[in-house]
Amino acid sequence: MVRRARAAAAFGEIEAVLWYQGESDAESDAATAAYGANLETLIANVREDLGLPQLPFIQVALASGNKKNIEKVREAQLGINLPNVVTVDAIGLSLNEDHLHLTTESQVKLGEMLAQAYMSNFLPATC
Repeated sequence: MVRRARAAAAFGEIEAVLWYQGESDAESDAATAAYGANLETLIANVREDLGLPQLPFIQVALASGNKKNIEKVREAQLGINLPNVVTVDAIGLSLNEDHLHLTTESQVKLGEMLAQAYMSNFLPATC
């Protein structure tokens, strides 16, 4: 991811990281317990690796998962309290029949939610 981000930065500034992950971390109690600290470490490492200490992160709190620890992962996601980190909650968006992936319509809605989170939190207010 960092290698690709550096390559992309040759064509323009990296404005933010959109992060949507966590279902597999709900598979085990140990991974679930470590999720919040691991996410904070990931954010710090990505910012350091890219030389962008204030790089905005917009993460998605999970809406799906058949795993027993999904609510604990969501709690960790919603509990992240770092500068320039915003969480968009995907709960309530419609899922496909696999009960894991968002429907196409929900993916579009999530994209709109992510864009709004970026504009509301990381762009200067306009007059």
